[in-house]
Amino acid sequence: MTLMDADNRYGAVSRAVHWIMAVLLLVMLASEVWFEALEHTLSDASLMAWHQSLGLTIFGLVIFRGLWRWLNRARLSPPAHWATMAKLGHLALYALMILMPLSGLATSLGEGDPVTFFGWTVFGYGPEVEWLEESGEDVHEVLANVLWVMIGVHVAAALAHQYMLGDRIMKRMA
Repeated sequence: MTLMDADNRYGAVSRAVHWIMAVLLLVMLASEVWFEALEHTLSDASLMAWHQSLGLTIFGLVIFRGLWRWLNRARLSPPAHWATMAKLGHLALYALMILMPLSGLATSLGEGDPVTFFGWTVFGYGPEVEWLEESGEDVHEVLANVLWVMIGVHVAAALAHQYMLGDRIMKRMA
């Protein structure tokens, strides 16, 4: 098993980061559900601290993943007839995974609340900026819904490649 991507298979690093991010993204996108489930056990501040920490982890992973993908750029490419759609789909996913934490950061800063990363304060308390909070929250919510759709499209495309086109594309990431 190699670390770098090969012509016919993603390397161990690409696969590990892909699946770790997939799990973290699903946990984050379902955060409204787990916020409600844990609201009697943990405080809102504790839940938000976890949400922020996981969001910042995803942000760091997407930056790492983008750099890793750049290092492996010539190794693995989609079939020629799907290349444009694959590039656009991946570009949209990366954009969403970068914009989501930035809009969350805008919301927290607009609320004047601290931003923490597993107990470490990244940004401390500040003044409340209502327009920043409201616009950040609105954008964050819209992006979350779009990300759900894009994840569904990504999974549907992988399944279509695997079972309808028969090109066994899912084996490359397994």
